Amino acid sequence: MREGVPNRRTILEGVATGIGLSLVGAGSVTGVTGLERRYPASEEITIEPGSTVLFEAEPPTDIEPNDVEWDGGGDVDSAPLPGDYVYATGRPATFRTFESTGTYDITCTYQGGTGTRTVEWTVVVESGGVSPPTIDLDTDPGADERVGVDETIEITASATATDGSLEHVIWIEGQNMTVPDVSSLAGREDRTTLTTSAGWISAGYPTGARAVSERGLMSEPEYDDGPAVRPPLTIDIVETNDPVDAGETLEVVAEAENTGDMMMAGDPTQQLEFIVGEDPVVADTETVSVDWNETERVTLEYETYPVEQDDEFPVRVEGADDTAERSVLVSGGDDGETSGRGVAVAIRETNDPVDAGETLTVTAELENTGSEETTRSLEFIVGHDPEVVETRSVTVGGSATETVTLTFETAAVERTQSFPVRIETDDASAERPVRVVGTADP
Repeated sequence: MREGVPNRRTILEGVATGIGLSLVGAGSVTGVTGLERRYPASEEITIEPGSTVLFEAEPPTDIEPNDVEWDGGGDVDSAPLPGDYVYATGRPATFRTFESTGTYDITCTYQGGTGTRTVEWTVVVESGGVSPPTIDLDTDPGADERVGVDETIEITASATATDGSLEHVIWIEGQNMTVPDVSSLAGREDRTTLTTSAGWISAGYPTGARAVSERGLMSEPEYDDGPAVRPPLTIDIVETNDPVDAGETLEVVAEAENTGDMMMAGDPTQQLEFIVGEDPVVADTETVSVDWNETERVTLEYETYPVEQDDEFPVRVEGADDTAERSVLVSGGDDGETSGRGVAVAIRETNDPVDAGETLTVTAELENTGSEETTRSLEFIVGHDPEVVETRSVTVGGSATETVTLTFETAAVERTQSFPVRIETDDASAERPVRVVGTADP
């Protein structure tokens, strides 16, 4: 779209509030002293009955495009609005349709301080005359798809001239008949693409276009509805029941608000997904249908695992256009210590939170509850997808304790992560959540 052209949403809001908006400032710097023909370039043209012709003049620098008067035969065609086309190009213009055979004169006149300036055309309407070009539209995404208001839509116009060459395409917003853009064409066959956001399509308006040949003949308007546009929903997590005991149901209350423009058309239904964990899993889904300026709340559930230690992990609710996330806590079944057949294991200390890429240190204590010395193989396990990062053999005297320190070099991840660490022997284990601060987080 040309620089200085407001987007479709701005135009629609202006129409809705009664404000008239022009697309481009009027006026043209041409260096000519009188009105001159632009389309059709010749003084006389012979056309088929039922044809529409674009009459466009090249004005001198001291004439505003709307200060001229148009006279003559033919019916004024208003798709798109001729006045809107004038603002888009900065040149005087009118569209005239000639249904009946005969000869017609068209005159463009300016009366000002320097006198009267006039340019004329003669139109002969008879069978065998020049026919208008044809045009087809194709929109991507198409009519069977559904897109968000900020997604890009491409509308391709394919035109063919029946005689001579093509000149340009006039794009039409299909409800108010305004002109969002004018695109150049060349040759007997050509195509051009208008790239835009959902814009006027989100208000239920189709996109239209007309091809213009070098002789000024205009194709019939062609329209395409394009894809369906969903009103955007803003998602927020407003309540959870955490901390919950391990094995119990975690409940998250999410609120969806329809924040679309008041003129938007389309189905306001979306599916929300409830996603849990560092290794994301879709735990629940709910469908909402939220009218404009309304909100709807849904409760999403997740059956937690009966873990032994406290576990903190992220949960998020995702819609098509927005996501809300927060951390929740599940309380483990014990205090971080379990007993085996004579040896108890406990995690006494960690240095978390640590910055990503730094060393995580975990201090564990093994207690021999029997009277005889015993040796145990110890494993240091990290992550939701458990990985053994260190193994060692530890001997503990009868009725004694032994403290061991284990380390893990964390990855230089961008996002902050929480995950479990676990100390495990042949007959006992202890687990605790730790936190690593991502490099992109403060």
